[in-house]
Amino acid sequence: MAGRIPDQFIDELLARTDLTDVVASRISLKKTGQNYSALCPFHNEKSPSFSLNPNKQFYYCFGCGAGGNAISFVMEHDHLDFVDAIEVLAKDAGMEVPREQGAPDRYEQNAELLKRLSESSQFYQQQLTQHPDKKKATDYLSKDRGLSGQIAKVFGLGYAPSGWDNLLKKVGTRAESQEQLLLGGMLIEKKDQPGHYYDRFRDRIIFPIRDSRGRVIAFGGRAFGDEKPKYLNSPETPVFQKSQELYGLFEAKQNTPILDQIIVVEGYMDVIVLAQHGITNAVATLGTSVNSQHIRKLFKLVSKVVLCFDGDKAGRSAAIRGLEAALPVMQDEKQVRFLFLPEGEDPDSLVRKEGKEAFNHRLEDASSLSHVLFDHARNQVTLGDEEGEAQFARNAMEMISQIPKELTFRSVLLRQLSDQSGIDSETLGNTVFKTRRHQAPTQGQEPTQQANTPLAQHFEGDIPDLSHYDYEPPHDAYGDAQYLDYAAPTSHTQNQGSPKKPFGKKPFSKGKFYNDEPALPPAAPSLSKIKQATLCLLFHPHIAKEIDLPDPLVNQANEELQIFCKIWRYFAKHPTKNTGHLLGETTDTTTMSAIYALLNHQDATTKQKISNAQQEVLDMISALEKNLGLNSSIERLKSRGNESIKDTSSKQELRNLMDLIRQKNGKYCLLFIQKRKDSVDKSD
Repeated sequence: MAGRIPDQFIDELLARTDLTDVVASRISLKKTGQNYSALCPFHNEKSPSFSLNPNKQFYYCFGCGAGGNAISFVMEHDHLDFVDAIEVLAKDAGMEVPREQGAPDRYEQNAELLKRLSESSQFYQQQLTQHPDKKKATDYLSKDRGLSGQIAKVFGLGYAPSGWDNLLKKVGTRAESQEQLLLGGMLIEKKDQPGHYYDRFRDRIIFPIRDSRGRVIAFGGRAFGDEKPKYLNSPETPVFQKSQELYGLFEAKQNTPILDQIIVVEGYMDVIVLAQHGITNAVATLGTSVNSQHIRKLFKLVSKVVLCFDGDKAGRSAAIRGLEAALPVMQDEKQVRFLFLPEGEDPDSLVRKEGKEAFNHRLEDASSLSHVLFDHARNQVTLGDEEGEAQFARNAMEMISQIPKELTFRSVLLRQLSDQSGIDSETLGNTVFKTRRHQAPTQGQEPTQQANTPLAQHFEGDIPDLSHYDYEPPHDAYGDAQYLDYAAPTSHTQNQGSPKKPFGKKPFSKGKFYNDEPALPPAAPSLSKIKQATLCLLFHPHIAKEIDLPDPLVNQANEELQIFCKIWRYFAKHPTKNTGHLLGETTDTTTMSAIYALLNHQDATTKQKISNAQQEVLDMISALEKNLGLNSSIERLKSRGNESIKDTSSKQELRNLMDLIRQKNGKYCLLFIQKRKDSVDKSD
């Protein structure tokens, strides 16, 4: 029965599973003191940075930040989801996974169907090696398509011989089996003889289609010559929905050591030929265009998806459908890129002609999503004047508005569109655009009808009236750096102080954005100074003993600073220990999660290599101390009325405070002080 796996079982499974055995069965471990070390399986490296603590039953890589227990290791290494990883470990431990009360899933409901499909796959593979006419099939695969026997075995290729009832006689020997084969699309019922069947696949090369767990759920059949249809696929069944599956995904997960990107191509042979040439991370759609479900599914596995298309008109049209599918499911730190092949070429032919290295170079030069988006918006415009420029902006905004509102990537595209169109970001963000007619809302997502971006959210309303001293400390370098980019006063000043670029003042030509393409993939928000200092401690723990924290800072309620202080106290108390020890001894889940998030951040590697880590931490502490003094002075001035600021010392304090604020670029605070100074001058 399907249902939630009880927590008690997971705890028992981990207690009975030795992480050392799990890891050692997959990579080579070397004993180093009480721990084990190895070359990390999750990133390329020449010297070991992967450490396994058998006592604590956890692993951690100081190079890429990967870490966790036996379940997370199997998930990452074997490219499995949580439930599948549990089942793998339970099988190795000789345990059966229990399920809490729940309805059976579609696979449990159709266990017999899956069994018949598996038997069918085995039958077709046997025919490829044993049937009297096997040479017809093996010659096609080896001579015509250049495939080796090894790659055919990896993908489970088979042969459906000529004849009407080969599979029926072998697998459908009983009425129940025939019903299951009919349900699975392997048989077709005769129109004039109800209850009598014949094989769907006849005289074809067979491609078994597996789900993400390796179960055969459908088949594709390729004709040898010009017979129609050239490709014949299984119909949709209780276990196969073609819009949700990707051919070759299971094989890609199994055969790619470091699966960090996936290439989406158009055909079975593209996937297989690429794999034979060492490019094992390709998948293919199953007779459908790339859709949002495909992209969402791939984003669970990798951070980069490359959509590969022919360079002809049909390929361009397919690329636009892929673009439209990607927009509503985009995520920060994920990217979709587009590879257009030379006209007349497909991945199969091109990799045979150019080889693996040349094809990989093409992948590296693939166009970004923003490139294709703006190119498509330009190509729909026919006027080379102001009207055309305005239509270009509308075309682009209709697509950008499909991206989730909270994404940094959406803001990046808005800024770039502003640069290209001459329309300020605020106007773009507040303009209502109709939802594109051909873009259906994603399941569980509300239709997006307005480009309500983070920019627009921050720009709503005027500058707050600070005359009542509703003051918050400025977000300077040690605060939320990302927020500063969109702070209302900054944008307001820019929009008021500089005229908008007129449409007609810039050339209107296709491809202008080639040189203005934003840096992709969409980057994670920049780390605050506190988090950067925390990373310095994690990578250089020995500096903690040389650093002192003032009590006022330690007592602050800021969560980032609390975590910094915890880490500082640990390393100051244990100067010989490292981050691995800290993770092993930390019981606070909040702190542990924060540490993992920092170690996995894209900026982490820069802190690992810096030589002035101690000075960076000291600078952060100094900035915090200055801010504490600034806040104290402001609070004191707020508590005093204008009438009391008449003596020379109070006026000098105001001047000094303004100088300090100017140095810190605190615009909100400066407005407040300026109002106070103006009122004092009037009172004089």
